[in-house]
Amino acid sequence: MSKKMPMGHAVNQESNTCCFQFKSTRAALNELILSTSDTEQLQPQLAAHAAKVPMLFSNMPVVLNLQQLTSAPTLVELQALIRLCRELALVPVGLKADPETSAELCNVTQLADFSHQRRPVRDMEAAPEPVAAEPPAAPEQPSAPAAKVITTPVRSGQQVYARGTDLVILAPVSAGAEVMADGHIHVYGPLRGRAMAGVNGDTEARIFCQSMEAELISIAGYFKTSEDLHAECWQQPIQALLRGSRLDTVSL
Repeated sequence: MSKKMPMGHAVNQESNTCCFQFKSTRAALNELILSTSDTEQLQPQLAAHAAKVPMLFSNMPVVLNLQQLTSAPTLVELQALIRLCRELALVPVGLKADPETSAELCNVTQLADFSHQRRPVRDMEAAPEPVAAEPPAAPEQPSAPAAKVITTPVRSGQQVYARGTDLVILAPVSAGAEVMADGHIHVYGPLRGRAMAGVNGDTEARIFCQSMEAELISIAGYFKTSEDLHAECWQQPIQALLRGSRLDTVSL
C-alpha cells in the first residue's frame, strides 16, 4: 500500500530522511511608502530617520510601495532606490507597484511581488442577499478566539505573539522584549519594550498601557519610537490608535 508524502517535506530516496521542510512564520515586514523616486531628495530624509532609530533600521526587511508615486519609476530609478535602501541598512524584499507592470519589475529586480494583495474582507462591500419567501435559519457564527493572557513579566529578549486575537499582559514588559498581536494589546503595567498591534493589517487595532515607556509602538505597520513618545506621553497611561495614516496617543 502506497503512502502519501507529507506536504512540505522532501525525502532523500537513498537515506529515506527529510532534506527540508516549510514552516509558516510571522515576521515583521514594513512598507516604505514613497511619494518620490528622486534618491537625492530621499537620501537625507531617510538617513536622518535612520539616525534616530539605528537599531530599527539595521537589516530591516521592507516592501517598497510605489503606488503613491505620480508616475511609475524607470528601471534605472528603481535600481537606484534599491541601492539607497541597502546603503542605509534596509533590506528590500518586495515591491508594491502597478499590478500591470509589477511582474516585470519584480522579475528584473528579483524582488517579491506584493502588488496583488487582496483587500481585507472588512473593507469589501457585502453582496446583496437574495429575497426568499422564508428566510433560512441563521447559521451559527464561530466564536472569536479568546484573548491570549500573559500573567508573568515579559523579559528582555522574549517575544510574545497573539495570532488572530488580542494580547492581554497582566505584568510589565521589559526593555528588549517584543509583544505582538493581530488584534489589540493591553499591558496592565509599564510597557518598556516593543509593542506591535494589528500586525496582520488591522487598522482598527489599539494599544493600551498603564505607563508608556516603549522603545517602539506600531499599529498595522505605522510606528512611533521612544523619541516621539518622550515628547507626547512618556510614563503616562495611554491608548494608541490610528487616525488615517497617523498613529496617535491619547491619555487614559
